[in-house]
Amino acid sequence: MAIQGVDYAFPPWPDPAALAAAGKQFACRYGGPGSSDKWLDPAEAAALSAAGIAIVANAEGSAAGLAGGFAVGASWARTADAWFRKCGMPADRPIYLSVDFDVQSGQWPAVRDALAGAASEIGLARVGVYGGRKAVAWARRDQVATWFWQTYAWSGGIWEPGVHIQQYSNGITVAGADCDLNRAMQTDYGQWTTGSEANDMTPEEHQMLAEVHAGRQVAPWQYKNATGIEEWKTTHPGEWYPDMHAVVWDTYRKVQALEAQQTTGGVDIDKLAAALRPLLFTPDVLAAIAKAVTDEIGS
Repeated sequence: MAIQGVDYAFPPWPDPAALAAAGKQFACRYGGPGSSDKWLDPAEAAALSAAGIAIVANAEGSAAGLAGGFAVGASWARTADAWFRKCGMPADRPIYLSVDFDVQSGQWPAVRDALAGAASEIGLARVGVYGGRKAVAWARRDQVATWFWQTYAWSGGIWEPGVHIQQYSNGITVAGADCDLNRAMQTDYGQWTTGSEANDMTPEEHQMLAEVHAGRQVAPWQYKNATGIEEWKTTHPGEWYPDMHAVVWDTYRKVQALEAQQTTGGVDIDKLAAALRPLLFTPDVLAAIAKAVTDEIGS
């Protein structure tokens, strides 16, 4: 199933919580080259992340700027990487460079060189390309990009197979702002959120977080009861896990590993208790939960 998202260029920005309520799970945002009034900033990145909206990095100076060749591509990638790092982007996430015009065969060699210039700065594994069908197909053929974001413009109604993102409509009002509509076609499409804990998450875990925020899935730190969904408290009464803490993921993974490794004799309660300890706040509750989980696994 496609993952729904948006991109937008100018203020007023959409409210992140309203984007999530509208079913959007990611936002493609500008940074680095071009006009600074289009750029993502750290505060917006944090607000999007807190709402469960992943971010995809995009670099664009002028629409046809990549026709300037190697030096332009290198400059775009260098400045975009520096800017998005300030906004919390992990070091391994891609940057999509925009070929925002109907590139022709005679122009392609210069654009190809620009993408090669980008790779010289951030590595081919992180170079993405945004554009119409020809730009995406030629970049893949010439192996100058690894990530592909295709717009319906200049595509004649034909989608290239295997792209990461499809931009399928423009100029739509979403959450009170002018947005373009996108859908991610793969689980990992280059998305990220801010914070060291979030950066430790896998793409699949980012997707789980989006599902949690949308109310379609119970998080690892939540449980269902007769009245609805509750959350485990931290060691300090009255505090709650506000988001996907690294410790929660660590505990979740440890419990999964214990389930996978169980033998006929069942799970070692002491080991399970140690795995659960970060989420619980008294030894009695810890022991009771460990026994209950062990009994459930063994049943």
